[in-house]
Amino acid sequence: MLHRWRDLQPLAYLVAYPSLMAYQWFNGFHAVFFGIMLVLSVGLSVVQHHHTHLRIWKSKFMNRLTDWVLSIVQGVPSFVFFPSHIGNHHKHTHGPEDETRTYRFGGHHNHLLGYLLHPFQALTVLVPSLLAYIPRRAKKRDHWPWIELLSIVVVSVALALIDVRAWLLFVALPQAHGLHWLLASNYLQHAGARPGTGPEASDDGTYDASRTFTGLVNLVWLNIGYHNAHHLEPRTHWADMPEVHRKHVANVPPWLVERSLLAYFFRTLMFQSKRRKRTFKQS
Repeated sequence: MLHRWRDLQPLAYLVAYPSLMAYQWFNGFHAVFFGIMLVLSVGLSVVQHHHTHLRIWKSKFMNRLTDWVLSIVQGVPSFVFFPSHIGNHHKHTHGPEDETRTYRFGGHHNHLLGYLLHPFQALTVLVPSLLAYIPRRAKKRDHWPWIELLSIVVVSVALALIDVRAWLLFVALPQAHGLHWLLASNYLQHAGARPGTGPEASDDGTYDASRTFTGLVNLVWLNIGYHNAHHLEPRTHWADMPEVHRKHVANVPPWLVERSLLAYFFRTLMFQSKRRKRTFKQS
């Protein structure tokens, strides 16, 4: 029923994450297991993203079930990726109409404060947009967004009533961690890059609008680092992104290709004053 056998990896994440959560709920905090949960919370945000672009299953029922389970486990409804990510970000990649373009908030920058503030700034834009999307779907007799939202609320409230401290530590905190990286990754992938105009842009604009990370982050988080390749071919399966990257990398400015996400983070965001990075100014 799977389209690709490589999707066993995201499904393993989907099983492992709540299993570790349940184990600690009943047996107490375990530092190693909790650390793994934090890694998986980001991994499942990536799974939600990939599943939106290219469905895991051949069965419509199984795809909806996966959406529903991901929504509850992550605390983020899966439907949000359709209006905000596919419907806007991929249409206007880092361009003037991209709702979460990094230079929308305080100018064209690439620094630690911008990174820390971006998730909160993005929410001020995304939440109203998503709230407007729900009634539009309801008019088309699609009530799935409500089902996802209500499921998240019911499960969260029920767990909090059972044990609020356990819920905060083992459920809400990892969910908030995953949400932070879901939103902050946009800053890491686009801050300092050229403001693009989406698929209709010239080759130069398209290649200059995203940053790529080629290191170990891709092994753990399902090739999410190949962001430029993903924007160029968003319907390509995540397992094929390294090949897409190799096909296009000659056209990508070298300063937008990084090996280590961690090294980039510390070099550019933490110690930017000691090393100037090229950035495009907003036109």
